[in-house]
Amino acid sequence: MSYIDAITAAAHSISDWDVPHELLPLTLTNEAARLAHLESGRMVCAG
Repeated sequence: MSYIDAITAAAHSISDWDVPHELLPLTLTNEAARLAHLESGRMVCAG
């Protein structure tokens, strides 16, 4: 699953969760990274 597909799936998944509006971007990012089997805390940049 690509990260873009994971964002869509995560958006559908967290729509039923009781998450404060302030935490929605972080929750969406973390859930998408989990679904795409990525580490959400790692930032990669081209060297």
